[in-house]
Amino acid sequence: MSDQLPYPEKCYLPFIFYPTAMWPNPHGTTFLRDHVDLQTPCGDYVLYVSIPFCRVRCKGCPYFVELLTKNDPQDKENLYINALIKDIQKWGGYPRWNKSRLRSIYIGGGTGSILRTENLKRLLEALCGSFPVTKDTEITLEGNARDYDDAKLDYVASSPINRISLGVQSFNEEVLKIVGSPHAAEASERVIRALQKRGMVNIQLDMMYNMPGHTLEVWKEDLKKLKDLEITHLTTYLYRIHEGTPQDKFIKEGKVPNIIDRESPMVKMMYTEAGDIASEMGFELYMHNHFCKPGFRSVYNDYNLEHVSDTLGIGAGAYSLIDNYRLGTSKAVDEYVETVNSDNHMVSTISEKMDKLNHKERYIMFTFQYYRVYFKRYLERFGTELFDDFGHIFQKLKNKGLVHITEEAVEMTALGREWFLNVVLEFVNPKFWGNKVSRDQPNWSMNVVLVDLLADNREKWLGPMTNEQLVGVQ
Repeated sequence: MSDQLPYPEKCYLPFIFYPTAMWPNPHGTTFLRDHVDLQTPCGDYVLYVSIPFCRVRCKGCPYFVELLTKNDPQDKENLYINALIKDIQKWGGYPRWNKSRLRSIYIGGGTGSILRTENLKRLLEALCGSFPVTKDTEITLEGNARDYDDAKLDYVASSPINRISLGVQSFNEEVLKIVGSPHAAEASERVIRALQKRGMVNIQLDMMYNMPGHTLEVWKEDLKKLKDLEITHLTTYLYRIHEGTPQDKFIKEGKVPNIIDRESPMVKMMYTEAGDIASEMGFELYMHNHFCKPGFRSVYNDYNLEHVSDTLGIGAGAYSLIDNYRLGTSKAVDEYVETVNSDNHMVSTISEKMDKLNHKERYIMFTFQYYRVYFKRYLERFGTELFDDFGHIFQKLKNKGLVHITEEAVEMTALGREWFLNVVLEFVNPKFWGNKVSRDQPNWSMNVVLVDLLADNREKWLGPMTNEQLVGVQ
């Protein structure tokens, strides 16, 4: 490793869950009754609703997906929505949720927008009738522009939904074809303008860079299109090749061009161009890879990550953080429907119960996605001083030039932001590293890459641990 590099190898994952490892629930349907407090209000929380269907599977997608055809001969959509509504109504009956403050609902997937308009309407009615939704509750519908016909556009614009997230990825048809994306450039532009015409202004786009065949010139055209469309929120992702996906196979067979080295000048210029265009559009980089105009931050992210509130996930493939546990629901739609129809909640996987130290670690890892940890907020939350608990780690980061310390907070430097996830990984408890057994457990697909990451040796990403760093470790 060069003396100028803060870590042996840069980690490129854009997010993290904690604790990462999940285990099969040995308690069955009694787990919630015996281990989780659903009677005491939790304060602020967010709600994730899973719609686990897609029309097609993108070539590079590592995540689970159940394909749903438009004619739907087995009536999968109705069967699922009927069960989902029943589950929503039951979850909404607990004081932990109905006596607390619901800050945001995120309808994702899969593909949230894939639902027929009548089912989307039924879903919103169930949510608003079961949970404390107010006019200030952010409600995001994630999805694909191709799902929107005029009837759905009219309904969404007049419904309680007040934020749209579209997975555009690129406005270049050739690049979209290479990655096997279901998105279409023309459809994305048409739907954005149609929503804006109907008064929907809170529109966020997911864009990817360094896809196979993606050049700097094409990326600049993508960014120019964003400026023309006057969207309000932008999330950028560095394209990743996941082992075992069709895209991985096509690249190895020479059928698809490989991605450019992520440390190459071109890829770094792509990242810089995104920031420059966002700045010209009046956007701020308010958290890692997330840009927005003033007043259009993701409330879901803010309460899930910056404030580290409870997250209730409902539906097949959804995950929750409740009462010190991460809880997971099986991705198997048929199994989910059967469980709910037998009047039970499905809890398929559970994490180790977090102790107070793990809570503190998780808090820092999540709030650091906003590039800073505030001393006062930490003290108010835990009753201890940030540096008393983690001063040994922050001193290491400061010595490496990854953070600087102000009167109010510890903030990542430009170098720290460049090595963002490595910095965050410093706060993973050593007991969670090297857990190879967790790889063999059933896992939500977005969680698999993180399980694999922590199954490695800590030294691969962070270098050797000194005696000073072991202070406070359990």
